[in-house]
Amino acid sequence: MGGSRTTAYFGNFGGLKTSMFPTALVLVLAISGAAAPVQDPTPTPVPAAIPAVPTTTPMIAPMVSTAPTPVPPDHPILNLTVDDAVKRALENNADLAVEKFVPLASDLAISDAKAPFDPILFSNLQTQSRATKSTNTISGGARVENDTLTYNFGATKLVQKTGGSFRVDFNNNRQKSNSTITAFNPNFNSNFNANYTQPLLKNRTFDANRLNLRITKRNKEVTDLQFRGIVVSTLANVRKLYYDLIYAVENLSAQRKSLALAQKFLNENQIKVNVGTLAPLDVVAAESEVATREEGVVIAENSLAEAQDAIKRTILSRNDADAWKTEIVAIDRPTAQPFAVDSEAAVTNALQKRLDYQIALKNLESIEDQIKYTGQIRKPQLDLVANYGTLGTGGTQLIDLTNNQKLATPITGGYGDALSELFGRDYPTWSVGVNFTYPLFNRLGKNAQARGQLAIDQYKANLRRAELQIANEVRTAARAVETNFKRVATTQSARTLQQRRLDAEEKKFAAGMSTNFLVTQAQRDLALAEVAEIRAIADYNKSLVDYERVQESSLSGSGGLITVR
Repeated sequence: MGGSRTTAYFGNFGGLKTSMFPTALVLVLAISGAAAPVQDPTPTPVPAAIPAVPTTTPMIAPMVSTAPTPVPPDHPILNLTVDDAVKRALENNADLAVEKFVPLASDLAISDAKAPFDPILFSNLQTQSRATKSTNTISGGARVENDTLTYNFGATKLVQKTGGSFRVDFNNNRQKSNSTITAFNPNFNSNFNANYTQPLLKNRTFDANRLNLRITKRNKEVTDLQFRGIVVSTLANVRKLYYDLIYAVENLSAQRKSLALAQKFLNENQIKVNVGTLAPLDVVAAESEVATREEGVVIAENSLAEAQDAIKRTILSRNDADAWKTEIVAIDRPTAQPFAVDSEAAVTNALQKRLDYQIALKNLESIEDQIKYTGQIRKPQLDLVANYGTLGTGGTQLIDLTNNQKLATPITGGYGDALSELFGRDYPTWSVGVNFTYPLFNRLGKNAQARGQLAIDQYKANLRRAELQIANEVRTAARAVETNFKRVATTQSARTLQQRRLDAEEKKFAAGMSTNFLVTQAQRDLALAEVAEIRAIADYNKSLVDYERVQESSLSGSGGLITVR
């Protein structure tokens, strides 16, 4: 093809001397030899066999450190290993910084739930003056004035362990009157009363306050699990973004290499046009291919910039202009060594350790507690009630209480006399009894328990569905590891064959047995094969991250498998 075209081209120069043809032919062969040096024939390669995938538990592929890619000196650079990226994310990630406040809020919620069991102190201080007109002969005067000072104190407390309630009252007053029949003036009265109420059936083991406290504590555990899940998802995402950054760097390198090959081919064609061995129209295809490869470089540069920003987003704590200008250089390179998977063992491990599944089990426990509480509602109310009290009186005595005669000399007394009688228990009072209440049909309690049982049956069905979902996610992640490992092997083989194909096409083109189209097509196919190999290696390592992550947290990064309503 190429030989006949060259002969025809030279035939157009009829005016040239015949003796110049050997000289031109030597020049053409020299140029062709410079473009594609002669090599020994290479046999057609046999695709490499796909390595077998072992069956032991996988680990993340080891990393091989390489020298950082040179960058312009005016760009600040940050050499980063995958472990460095994970560490920086733990310290600086903005999402984690926000989520750290949620467990703190849960601690406050527990404190709120404990509040009903805190002791409550109360008091009453009051002064009163009252004047009344006498309407009988025993009022003690035509106008009776009474002044009363009241100072009462007390405390109540719910007993968390037994569900009982305790109350104490310490009441005092001081009365002063102008009545002539008042035995003590001023008169001091004190009394102390203690009451304890203990549920014997309903609310003995469980009540609304204790249910709320137990669920709140469990919600704190759920919040901690959710935070751990967010951490696991964030760190896995950082590692995947690190591999995406490596892919973006290697993809840009491959695109630039492809552009360089196209530019080299265009330069050689232009030289052949200049010496007269190639028609000028044949250069157009090479020029078009160079423009296409330049577009590929532009797209790859943009992808690299996006990959840089994506990983910066996960390791920066705040918006910093200097940090955004810093170029991250990934100094680790993932290898594609075979790692084994065991789907069955991974499913078992996920059902034991998956954070979202543990959250679902915690929510099931909360529903079961609610069922216990509805069982308490159905019971009759039977409370044991015990009271004990004592009182005391003191003051200045004006009348003899035995004969109702006015004392010649008043007996001075005061508040201390009342307290002495009070604490001496001179006048005790006590009582013990039970209070019983039972609604005849108790529809409210029966319906509440029925609704609770329906809720728990439905939730258990959802839990079984969630187990299937987990098993499916784990098996899918395991297959992705196996598939991507096979992709690495096949793309490596494809890239090697495409390289040999391009070498062959360039040699054939130099000998005049191929065309511009076939050479540029071979160059494009080599570039695609190189990118496919880089993508396969990145995807393989990302699939290892997902395989590890899916046994700890959901791939979606959500807080739980089941929403409790």
